[in-house]
Amino acid sequence: MTNSTKKLILTKEGKISKTIINILNNCRFDSAENKIYIGYYSGSGRYTSSQTANILPIIKSQGYKFIMGNDAPKGGIKGDYYKVSKVAFNFLRNLRK
Repeated sequence: MTNSTKKLILTKEGKISKTIINILNNCRFDSAENKIYIGYYSGSGRYTSSQTANILPIIKSQGYKFIMGNDAPKGGIKGDYYKVSKVAFNFLRNLRK
């Protein structure tokens, strides 16, 4: 883990921040194609809102390359994803544990 990533995700005690864990838990990980889906909905009924999990700073601070895309049929928020390498995929998936 690089120093810039440590500054971004670790607390003063050296543990991973709860905010970062919540962001990663809101992502959906597709191990078949190394895609991390960042779009999700929260709330219910008329109080539903769309959200995106902002994991881009973590990916950039580690120096990983990524491809951003959307594979939803109508281009909805649930189809937004980052396609990363296997190493980056495993790094991000293991952070949330």
